[in-house]
This record gives sequence, C-alpha cells and structure tokens, in this order.
Amino acid sequence: MNLAQNLGSAFGKILRIDPLGNNSTNGHYGIPASNPFVVKPNPDALREIYAYGVRNPQRFSWDAKTGRLFLADIGQNAVEEISPVTAGANLGWNKWEGSFPYVKGVVDPKQQRTEAGMTWPVVEYDHRDPLFQRAAITGVVIYRQTAIPQLQNLLLFGDNPSGQIFYVNADKLPEGGQAAVRQVLFNDKGTKKTLLQLITEANTRQGKEPAARADLRFGEGPNGQVFILNKRDGIIRLLVPEAKP
Repeated sequence: MNLAQNLGSAFGKILRIDPLGNNSTNGHYGIPASNPFVVKPNPDALREIYAYGVRNPQRFSWDAKTGRLFLADIGQNAVEEISPVTAGANLGWNKWEGSFPYVKGVVDPKQQRTEAGMTWPVVEYDHRDPLFQRAAITGVVIYRQTAIPQLQNLLLFGDNPSGQIFYVNADKLPEGGQAAVRQVLFNDKGTKKTLLQLITEANTRQGKEPAARADLRFGEGPNGQVFILNKRDGIIRLLVPEAKP
C-alpha cells in the first residue's frame, strides 16, 4: 500500500520520540526539536518520523566509535540489507529493494542505485545464496571492544532462519553487494561449525528432533559482550576469543 513512502503514515518508518515530553498531538510524549520534519516542517509528514522507507526492520545498533546508526531490514522477495540511518533518510522501500528497483513484486537486477536522494545499503545479499534455506537478515553489532581481537572493528550481522553469522569491516564499509561479506564460524574443540550445527548437536544431547532452523538473535552485554541466542536449543552463547594453541 506504499505506506513506507507515505510521510503521513507511521508504518515503514523509524520514529524518534521523547517519552518524558508532552508536545505530541495527544500530549502523551514529546517530539524532539531536532527531528528532520520539525527542523524542516512538511505539512504532510508526521513530526515523529526520523527516517522512512523501511520494510521489516529487525534490529538496529549504534557504532560506539562513530555514532552512526545501522539497521537490518528484511526484504520482500529477493534482497536482504544492512543500511545506515540518518535524520530524514529514505531507505527506499517499496520503490527499491536494496539497491534494485522493486516493481510489481520483482526486482530489476539490470538497474542499480539510479535515484538521487536515497540511502543505499552497505551490505546486501539475495535469497538464492546456497548458504540459506530461507533468508531473513538480523543484527546488528559493531564490535569496538578489545576482549576478542578476532572481532575488533567488525560489523556483525546474521541470517535469522539459517543461523549463519557474517561480518564486514566497520571502518571500510562496502557499498552494497556480497563481495566484502565474510562468514563467522565457531571453534568447537578444533572443528569449525556453524551455529545451526551446534544447535542440532545440542538437540541430540537433549533427546530432541534436530532443528531445521536456528531463529538467530544477537544480544549485547554492558561491557560489550556479544551473546548469540536462538529459539531451538535453549542455550545462550557468549562469544569469546579463540583459544591459543
């Protein structure tokens, strides 16, 4: 229904409010004076809107080093994406799915990023990648701690159903596509495994049917810890440095 591009609708938006304020229409919350459609009023736009053009945003996170905000947005039929978010940004949906025009349920791979004023993804992958059964992006963690040297300065994200975990360099962000994306594997007593492999092995020990999917989520602790959660084995995993031989 094109609601993500409709500035009069709250759907398909990132909203920014002050829960202690009272200058909203109903007086139950506040609207920050620095919101983009307060700074530059638009009679057709809700003042609560911070950014728009999102489809199914799963998680977002700030980079502690740069202050930049990144969002994982699940695609419709073809493209999953991680996008930067700034005040007033249009992330494209439903005119664009990732970097590609979206017309009547189909993306056009022959055209990319041809519209001025859009905010394009830094990472995107398509649903035909053989690593996935069904694709649905999730994330986002920008690791700026020192406890795990292998993860320093990486932007971590994952694929919800398959449990695959990936990274790109947070200081050398790509401009979309998969070329810069690398896979994260777990070291299980010297054997490299995916999260879904760990889950199915745990299911076997639990006397359960091995899960066909992971339903991955990330969590962050107060000291920058990264937790890996799933819906299939009841285990919360904490990422730790790979042991030295």
